Amino acid sequence: MTSVINRYLSREIFQTLVGVILVLLLIFLSNRLVRYLADAAAGQLPPDVIFTLVALKTVKYLILLIPLALYLAVLLVLGRLYRDSEMAALAACGVGTMRLYRPVLYLALPLVLAQGWFSLNVVPWADAQEARIIGRAQEQMDISAVSPGRFREGRQGVDGRRVIYAQDVGADGQLRKVFIQVREANQNVLLSAERGHVEQDPRTGNRYLVLVDGYRYHGEPGSAQFRILHFARHGILLRAGDDVQGHVKLNAVPTSELWGSHAAAEQAELQWRLSIPIATLALALLALPLGRVSPRKSNYGRLLIAVVVYVVYFNLLALAQTWTEKGQIPPMLGLWWVHGLMLALVAVLLVRQSGLAWVLRSLRGGVARPS
Repeated sequence: MTSVINRYLSREIFQTLVGVILVLLLIFLSNRLVRYLADAAAGQLPPDVIFTLVALKTVKYLILLIPLALYLAVLLVLGRLYRDSEMAALAACGVGTMRLYRPVLYLALPLVLAQGWFSLNVVPWADAQEARIIGRAQEQMDISAVSPGRFREGRQGVDGRRVIYAQDVGADGQLRKVFIQVREANQNVLLSAERGHVEQDPRTGNRYLVLVDGYRYHGEPGSAQFRILHFARHGILLRAGDDVQGHVKLNAVPTSELWGSHAAAEQAELQWRLSIPIATLALALLALPLGRVSPRKSNYGRLLIAVVVYVVYFNLLALAQTWTEKGQIPPMLGLWWVHGLMLALVAVLLVRQSGLAWVLRSLRGGVARPS
């Protein structure tokens, strides 16, 4: 009978888990796709890389959403069992809360192991690939996306913008009859030239738009104070060499390089990657005592409380990661204290609902009294 109950509950939780993951993925990926499409429409991202980036984001989102999806799946299944009085029938057969952990763990433990491997290996690789694709795409979009007779907007420096217009673009990439407006925090510069082409400094890797035979207008619109300079050759920095190569962000560093590091930021990143599978297990353990409701009461109140607990849990993890990066707490404490609080909450709820003696007897394998 026990095996039948385990298979039944595992199947119910798994089916609900798949549904919740699909819904959450649809929400997050739709939001990300809209952002990519907006960047492509603004000329900041080539359209042919959008679906590659969405695929990489799918891997990352899937790993991050599994803790929440499993948590909600267990809560939803428990809510239905309590509402349909199936939990009362199970309790009459001697199946209590602790016995229900078995089918939950049958499903949670393989997920935790797979998620741990993906979090430590696949997600950093996906982040590195995303950074590489975006960096290369933006590099190619600097000039190659300029169309004859159309204005193209792009970034200039940290907080500036530039607009490039060319009357004609040759097959060799030469721009003819070029107009450029550069807007930065404290200046507005207009440039016009007969020709323009891209050059890269072999020493620094910096890419420049080199204008030939043109004029530079420097001043404020509406003011008579303008400076006009004629130049035979003038270079505009399109992208610094460091930006072309791309700084490797910490979340894209391979896990093998983090293990032996004593830097606080790298220790915080490593603990965050380990925290994802740990959080999946902790939330699965929390779902059972938190999902217990009376058959005559609505399950939505408990579900709201459960969502609040999840939000607090992951916000504390993010806060602990920031504190560890800044050296405000030692890496030995790091993010582990947040998981300790969560496990302590699980223990408190179990003891409060069923009593300490019953919990200890259930952990030793004794028959649980009806609950």
